[in-house]
This record gives sequence, structure tokens and C-alpha cells, in this order.
Amino acid sequence: MGLFNKKATNVVTEEPEQKEELSPFEKSEQQVVDFYSDFNDERLFTIHLVFENGTEYDLSGQTKKNVGWVVAHKNSGTEGIFQYAVKDGFGIGIDLRKVIILTVKPEETSKDEEDAA
Repeated sequence: MGLFNKKATNVVTEEPEQKEELSPFEKSEQQVVDFYSDFNDERLFTIHLVFENGTEYDLSGQTKKNVGWVVAHKNSGTEGIFQYAVKDGFGIGIDLRKVIILTVKPEETSKDEEDAA
């Protein structure tokens, strides 16, 4: 009769969560995004590109995530990227091998203008 008097126990073994290891590109992208952690997620930036031939181009209205994406592509040696603005229907292909200077600057907001006045 001892069989029926045993207390049933459920043993649930939890497997430790394994964090997925980031690729070198993802690590670079995350590092750049982390550099801008002092800015809120809605803040927009302008990426200023200077090419070997002296041509300059601004990618304005970029989020922290977009900045991280572009810089990570440059850091990882990607040959080129394509940026597409949905609302404008405007796309641009950029040969990152020809970019010699890449700078990022926060865009002015109406709050910044009020603080300056």
C-alpha cells in the first residue's frame, strides 16, 4: 500500500538561457548605438559623408539604430549600402569604400532652438 501514499513531485529543470552570440557586425552596430545612449530614441541625426573625390553628402533624419547600421557597415568593410527614404521615394547607393570621412551630428530640434533663445 505504500505505492499509493507516495507524494508525487514534479521536477522541473530550468535550462539556463543561452544568449545568442552577436556577429562582429551586430557587435559594432550595438557599440555605436550605445555611444548615443545619452540621446532619447526619437532623436534624429545627420550622417555627413566625405568621399575620396571631395564630394560631400548628408544623410539627414537618421535614428540611432540607422547611425549604428551605417557605421557598422563602414567598420566591417562592406562595399556599399543602399539608403531608401519611404515617404520621399528617394534612394541612394553609397560606395562605402570611397568614403574617407564619416561624421554624425545630432539634428537641432524645436526644444534645442527654444533653449538657445
